[in-house]
Amino acid sequence: MSTIYLVTGGARSGKSGYAQHLCEYLSPKPIYLATSKVFDNDEDFAKRVLKHQEERGEEWTTIEEHLEPSKHLEKLKGQVVMVDCLTLWLTNWMMKEGLFSLDGTKTEETADSGVQDASERALKKIEQEFDKLTEPWNCTFVFVTNELGSGTHPHDHTSRKFVDAQGWFAQYVAKRSKYVIHMVCGCPNVLKGPPSAPGPFSPTLSLAVSNSGGLASPTIDEANRADMLNHYLSKRDIAMDPKGYFKLKIDTEKNVIQASYHSCIINEKGDFFDLDGNRLHCHGKSPEPIKVWSARTAKELTMQVLEHWEMAAKVVSVGHGSYLGREAQKAETALYSGKTYRQD
Repeated sequence: MSTIYLVTGGARSGKSGYAQHLCEYLSPKPIYLATSKVFDNDEDFAKRVLKHQEERGEEWTTIEEHLEPSKHLEKLKGQVVMVDCLTLWLTNWMMKEGLFSLDGTKTEETADSGVQDASERALKKIEQEFDKLTEPWNCTFVFVTNELGSGTHPHDHTSRKFVDAQGWFAQYVAKRSKYVIHMVCGCPNVLKGPPSAPGPFSPTLSLAVSNSGGLASPTIDEANRADMLNHYLSKRDIAMDPKGYFKLKIDTEKNVIQASYHSCIINEKGDFFDLDGNRLHCHGKSPEPIKVWSARTAKELTMQVLEHWEMAAKVVSVGHGSYLGREAQKAETALYSGKTYRQD
């Protein structure tokens, strides 16, 4: 089954913006699955759609599907997909089942007891479609929905049934989600999942396992002792790798960690050479890098270096690899917490 994030919140709470940044954090080429219909007589909504389109960069691929997004499963396989939004998706199914017409008025069927039947049919069908969309593939879905239940009580029976159905559907999705994030005034509040949800607005925090088996944040005293231990261990004697070394830094504008590998191979004249014996140009006292990487997380960086670099097995020792992992994690924490990163 796919990994599911649910981002909920009221109007202008920042939910779509958070979901967009989260997808960009998780993938360099996310997919935007739009469930909304833009009607000719709704200029305000058309402007909002255009604004969202302009905010998404060229790295985004947009798919428009109002009822059955599972039709596009082949395109979504293995991708990070933002579905915006569940409320409008449900609206489309409600319209299809006759709960109300295009202009929002009641239909003949729903003017009486048919409201309940239409609402239940729409809810059942959208839940079935949700399962078809999320169960078969190894995708990451970020669903956006509106928190309607906290607003004004609807004045008519049809509207109340819609709010009820939307609430039930949100619960259905939340039960199947790894993370549920509630947005208030642009601030994310993690309702389900680890206390620090991954993403551009939350640093990666270390968690200590409590005696009860649950997760608990480390105390200030524990954190200080850990810092003291790490500082002590950094003072140990370390033999320089004779082949080369890594340099790491963070780019806060691009929100990435950058790493480069530099050669230590030098002749009696002071000339630097790469791993194949080719002379390297030097800028000051440092040789130009043999290889440069850019990644959004420590895991992505270490995978690029240790799993995908063809020279890794020849030049990176076990100790050097563990050092790279530690430094990459430090860099990630600094990047997303707004702190300064200093390589050890």
